[in-house]
Amino acid sequence: MEQLKKRADCRVCGHTDLKKVISLGSMPPANAFLKKEELDAKEPSFPLEVYFCNSCSFVQLVDIVDPELLFGNYVYVSSTSPVFVQHFKELAGKIISMFDLQKNSLVVDIGSNDGILLKPFKELGMKILGIDPAEKIAEMATKSGIETLPVFFDAKVAKGIAKARGRAKLITATSVFSHVDDLDGFLDGVNELLDDDGIFLVEVYYLKELLEKNLFDTIYHEHLSYFTAKTMSALLERKGLELFDAEVTDTHGGSLRAYVQKKGGEHKKSKSVEELMHIESERKLNELGTYLKFAQKIENNKKTLLDLLKKLKSQNKRIVGYGAPAKGNTLLNYFSIGEDILDYIVDDSEWKQGLYTPGMRIPVVSAGHLSKQKPDYILILAWNFAKPIMKKLAGFDKFIIPVPAPSIVSSAVEQDLDEICAAISEDAKKLEGKTLLVTGGSGFIGSYIVAVIDRLNMEYLKIPCKVISMDNHLVGKKNNLIKEITSEHIEFVTHDVCAPFNHEGEVDYIISAAGVASPVYYKRFPIETIEGTVYGVRNALEIARKKNSKSFLYFSSSEIYGDPDPKFVPTPESYRGNVSSIGDRSCYDESKRLGESLCMAHYKVHGTPIKIVRPFNVFGPGMSGKDYRVVPTFISQGNMGKDLTVHDKGGQTRTFCYVTDAVTGFFKVLLSEKNGEVYNVGNENNEINMKALADMVAADVFSNEIKVQLIKYPENYPQDEPSRRCPNLSKIKKNLGYEPKVDLKTGLKRLNKWFRASSPDA
Repeated sequence: MEQLKKRADCRVCGHTDLKKVISLGSMPPANAFLKKEELDAKEPSFPLEVYFCNSCSFVQLVDIVDPELLFGNYVYVSSTSPVFVQHFKELAGKIISMFDLQKNSLVVDIGSNDGILLKPFKELGMKILGIDPAEKIAEMATKSGIETLPVFFDAKVAKGIAKARGRAKLITATSVFSHVDDLDGFLDGVNELLDDDGIFLVEVYYLKELLEKNLFDTIYHEHLSYFTAKTMSALLERKGLELFDAEVTDTHGGSLRAYVQKKGGEHKKSKSVEELMHIESERKLNELGTYLKFAQKIENNKKTLLDLLKKLKSQNKRIVGYGAPAKGNTLLNYFSIGEDILDYIVDDSEWKQGLYTPGMRIPVVSAGHLSKQKPDYILILAWNFAKPIMKKLAGFDKFIIPVPAPSIVSSAVEQDLDEICAAISEDAKKLEGKTLLVTGGSGFIGSYIVAVIDRLNMEYLKIPCKVISMDNHLVGKKNNLIKEITSEHIEFVTHDVCAPFNHEGEVDYIISAAGVASPVYYKRFPIETIEGTVYGVRNALEIARKKNSKSFLYFSSSEIYGDPDPKFVPTPESYRGNVSSIGDRSCYDESKRLGESLCMAHYKVHGTPIKIVRPFNVFGPGMSGKDYRVVPTFISQGNMGKDLTVHDKGGQTRTFCYVTDAVTGFFKVLLSEKNGEVYNVGNENNEINMKALADMVAADVFSNEIKVQLIKYPENYPQDEPSRRCPNLSKIKKNLGYEPKVDLKTGLKRLNKWFRASSPDA
């Protein structure tokens, strides 16, 4: 075969009405890494363009690079990723259980690489055979006990295997089916080799996920085909096969796993196939315009990422890459990101270390370079492994994720979101396909709530939850304080909650979190504090009444207890409070109390499904050093090398609740069934006075390099500060199973890690 050929017809339906929709220019094959001695030679380069079939809606490449060139000297080895090892181990067990595969059943894996999937099948008692044209990798797999034929799969190969070993009960093709130009010939081989009651399991990049998550970098010369359930089904049916079940997995950012049998097989067609096709139709995946819009989205991503990287370089920041996957080379080449931006790229595969990336020729090194030439920022090119990479690199907290939208992310925040989502994953299923309105959505707590829904949409919910995040940006100016969010399911609305708000669609859930929570700010803005709370909750309650919302959560405050009688510390929800109506704090305290009264009135008169939470001293990433609340103030002072200033003698005590515990509690209340209830949310452990807190921060966060200083109360600080504040959590623990898990020292260190990396006051 010549190095490049161009086909004129669709490989699914055979028609020739093909329209170019995306052009990524010309670039070398994504896995064609270079040795040092090859750097002076010219690299082969080929068009990377995507076409849409106007006849069957199949999306594909028509410029076919010689497979021998792509796969003959392949350097991608699957088992270097612990995530993939675990994924395939679980998949093997699942398939054996689902289809009751008997011992010694023949399992054939096409594109088996180093045997990552066949190994667990072998351990579970199956006869196995791998097929992979990458000769060195096939040889390595065979030596390790996973017999692998170094050939391209086709009908001739299939006949030979069937004759020598019998027919297969299971044929798998994970991340290889998209690589095949002659799909008809490949499926002819499947028909030859598959037993009449056998299963053909295919896993491919899913076009819907590629579009929705902007995974444009998964387009490269190896990936000739981009399937939907509809196009997959049409192809299989034409070849006498049947797609009887399908599911979407998170592999490679979003893959379609197809379960296939010979037509007329014993397995009934699952509803999931029709459901996926329906969603694909709703997303207009059968329309040309969808892909033309996507091409523009890629251009926007390119501009945003290059602007970000060039800005950092202008500040003399060192940036390196992590992971040298094929997708990364699509991005690097199309965006023209070279050594002028990335000093080097770290990859865990010894097969790639010491080589240079194709096209941009950036050196690939081991992780040891991170300590020798420590970077300021790490661009994660292997974004599908971002979580384990950030966990592995615990000493770093400035990461850049290029897709779905370029953004600087914090590993501390990502850990927070993972913990919250894991804790509420079952309850959160109630949010599938619903709409949530969050007032104060750009504040500290609001930012976490919105980011949690964004993460739930990506990883947990089958049908996304739409979020309307409303804020007037009186104090902060960002849409979200903890991360950049560009999801189509999250709408940011600049609106003052004091004014009524109209929304044409459904509003199923409402979180009323708008308000000024910093003592210094509510002394500066007393009228805005009162009106924002009272009018804000009133208008939100009206929306809940008109839209017949399922649940309404009002954020009150532990401040409504005022300076509690010592007999009521820890303070239960039944305590009525000791609040001055005319003091500096009254604008906040009394407006929160009135907000609670409004909620209860709507509950009693209109049956509005209200719930009320009273947070106790929540802290975490997203808080500003200029917030004037004690924890971010101490962290900010310490990072500037200043003394930690404690008001008066520092004898006033508090308990502090890390944000993951608090937000978990808020969601538990929102999604609970019983209405008209009030819950304290906080952490009852580690009650500490402010002098002791400052000493803890100085010792455990700043290694005693910072001193603690006692000062008088500043003039701008409100009087009537409570002497003690500690929640009684008996009710929320008993009714909702709430249990705070993050201790104070751990929370302080996580906040500081984020603070040091994120320049929150910039």
